[in-house]
Amino acid sequence: MSEPSFPVPTSFQVPNDGSQEEEKKAGYVNYEVEPGFTIRLRQNIDPAMDPKKLRRIVSNRVSAQKSRLKKLQYLDGLVQKARDLHWQVSMLRSQVEMVSMQKRCLEREQMELKECISGWLQRYISTQGEIEANTAEIERLKMKMAHMI
Repeated sequence: MSEPSFPVPTSFQVPNDGSQEEEKKAGYVNYEVEPGFTIRLRQNIDPAMDPKKLRRIVSNRVSAQKSRLKKLQYLDGLVQKARDLHWQVSMLRSQVEMVSMQKRCLEREQMELKECISGWLQRYISTQGEIEANTAEIERLKMKMAHMI
């Protein structure tokens, strides 16, 4: 990065309505130091000012401007990240809602299946009881028949 020996003015601040804010800005000249970097210096720069001091002032202002730009880029990145996270949260919310509905349906189905199994188990137990009773009756009748013969 090559710095010019002395910044070249690109525009002059001119008060247009006499307001205090414009008066504060009056007396400054905008200098483009690098492409994209413009600094403000007073119009009445002392020609006898040490060139090293002027270069240091310009360098510090450019550095401060770069720092401000970097901060703005960082903030833009954070804002974009926040937007992305909000979008992700909304997507995940809808997925959670859908999975919750599926869970409720599966829980209902599970309850119905448990009731069905319970009914089948009761019928099985009842049938087993009947089978045992019938088997006992058959044995009793066989015994009775054996005594009759």
